[in-house]
Amino acid sequence: MVNRGDTFHDCWGNIGTLIQMKDSIQSAIAPRAFDCGYIEAAHQRVEEMRNSTADALEPPTVLELGQALGGKVEKCELWTTNWRNRVYRVELASGGAALAKQVVRGTDAKVQYQYDQLGVLARLQIRGLRVPKALALLRAKRVCVMEFAKGKTIQALVWDRTNEDDMILACELAGKILAQIQIAQTEEICPMPVEALARDLAAAPWHISSREQTILESALESLAGAKMRIGHVYYDYKPANLLFENDQLSLVDPPDVLRRGVLLWDFSCFRSSMRRHLWRFTLRRPFDRRRAMIKEATALFQRSYLASFNKLCPEPALFAAAATLFELQRTAVLLTMQRGKVNLARRKMPIARDGSLGNPLANRLTLLYLETEKRWLFPQLARELP
Repeated sequence: MVNRGDTFHDCWGNIGTLIQMKDSIQSAIAPRAFDCGYIEAAHQRVEEMRNSTADALEPPTVLELGQALGGKVEKCELWTTNWRNRVYRVELASGGAALAKQVVRGTDAKVQYQYDQLGVLARLQIRGLRVPKALALLRAKRVCVMEFAKGKTIQALVWDRTNEDDMILACELAGKILAQIQIAQTEEICPMPVEALARDLAAAPWHISSREQTILESALESLAGAKMRIGHVYYDYKPANLLFENDQLSLVDPPDVLRRGVLLWDFSCFRSSMRRHLWRFTLRRPFDRRRAMIKEATALFQRSYLASFNKLCPEPALFAAAATLFELQRTAVLLTMQRGKVNLARRKMPIARDGSLGNPLANRLTLLYLETEKRWLFPQLARELP
């Protein structure tokens, strides 16, 4: 295991004091366990990348796919790949297309869970949401086959000049859909699990100033009594996983494991992703009028999300600070993963030799974006505290 103590635990010397704020924090902890350890989970994933090897799984064959689907398959071609998955485009004799996702680093249980989640999301029957239909499961090769989702991702629409209104419409719809998913999947309303969140933030791979430490402690103390919706977190509800076409959004890349936590995480995940896309766009095209459109689209996402709830959790006075705190946690997760990728590439580890970790230069540049975002988020959090 990596010895992380000298790297970042010293950034939060008063974590013990924070956790022992019994009167203001521990009394507010919900009695049931929540999954808030996303930063620690990212560290574990980096360890898996360092130590594990891809399972020797052969690609699915045309014959196997045809038997599973109950019809003739014309072609199966590798479409994209990363360190965890291979994704194939499957062309059917009927003229349609399907997508086959093969998990090369993972478990049979994760493949099964993704397959089942496609059905779970479809049964919610949310207006404007289209979930690709689960078509087949090839357990021996860890392959989940689903309908091929059409459209452009919201991430792609940020850069698309041909359909300028689509980005705004898609973001507004994304807010409405996320709210409806969360309303349907809310299991209970509980106080913010601040102790669990504090422990996870202590594992963040950063050094923070005394001022930033004070802001973080103040935020956790202020939000200790905030009521939160608890349920199944989607986790990767972001512009890259939402495809827009014909006034509908297709939600792809379903969760591969159950995470029971604060549902506000998914809101923060989408909003922080849009902010990073805006910053990248601004660096490349500083005078492009689409900058204002990206801001408008992000604001519409938030407004449509908030307007969908009869009762907001947390309450309006605490919502902004709570959402920003989860954005800070999300940034720490991404920093952990990017640092891991950069270090593995620098050490020329086996997983980095085939390019499955992405472009090394792009990974280093992303680190700079994330460090900038971290520095921006702390004063933003301070301004939003009640």
